[in-house]
Amino acid sequence: MATKTELYRFSEQASGTIWAFTDGNEQVTYNGDVYTPASIGRSDAEVKNEIAKSNIDVQMSLNNEAGLRWLADNGEKIVSLTIFERDKGGAFNVVWKGRLASIAPGTTSIVLKMESIFTSLRRPGLRARYQRGCRHALYGRGCYVNPEDFAVEGSVAAVAAVKTFTVEAAAAYIDGYFTGGMLKASDGTLSYIIYHAGNQITIQRLSYVLSQAIEAGVPFDVVLYPGCDHTRQTCNDKFNNLLNNGGFDFIPTKNPLGGSSIV
Repeated sequence: MATKTELYRFSEQASGTIWAFTDGNEQVTYNGDVYTPASIGRSDAEVKNEIAKSNIDVQMSLNNEAGLRWLADNGEKIVSLTIFERDKGGAFNVVWKGRLASIAPGTTSIVLKMESIFTSLRRPGLRARYQRGCRHALYGRGCYVNPEDFAVEGSVAAVAAVKTFTVEAAAAYIDGYFTGGMLKASDGTLSYIIYHAGNQITIQRLSYVLSQAIEAGVPFDVVLYPGCDHTRQTCNDKFNNLLNNGGFDFIPTKNPLGGSSIV
């Protein structure tokens, strides 16, 4: 790899930010992106029967701004990577494409565990589960509830214990209304809400953008989305979405194949 010039184009989905680096000594402009020389490299992608073997590790310096950003938010954002390699004629060709799976600091570098884009081809679709509670993820495929129809804009007035926010807009709703829902930061990053009572909102994990907002000082704006306990009543009364409920509420309590009478 040392004798070839490669371009690393990272794309952060939530913010739309492009990070472009080259392992060469000179700046390169390609397809409108300016690739900055950086201490960056990767492992070889082996071509074998198992698609997962095409995964690679990308190493970058410990002071790389992009690496530090993704390390701070613990991989919350979807980050894709396209690697271009320059051939003998000077043209650049795509040699690898995938996304960030995990990230960890090493002794001398930040290591990005990258998953090949082809791994998505080996994943079977989830089959419908026969269960009482709705099997669909809230706001996801099958649920079809539009989160923006239930969005509540608010402002964080105070922060306690790092992950508990005071949001006055939340006080207008019954306790637990936002539990199981989401809190959206200014860049679109979503955090899972594990507790709601009055004007208090507690999230599961603090994202990088929220930590930056806390350091800058309150108030700062957020958007709240209500949660769901996956029961038919909540689906109907809270979201008016009973037609898309994925639960089987009338499953018999006694197993008809258990050998005992069900009468």
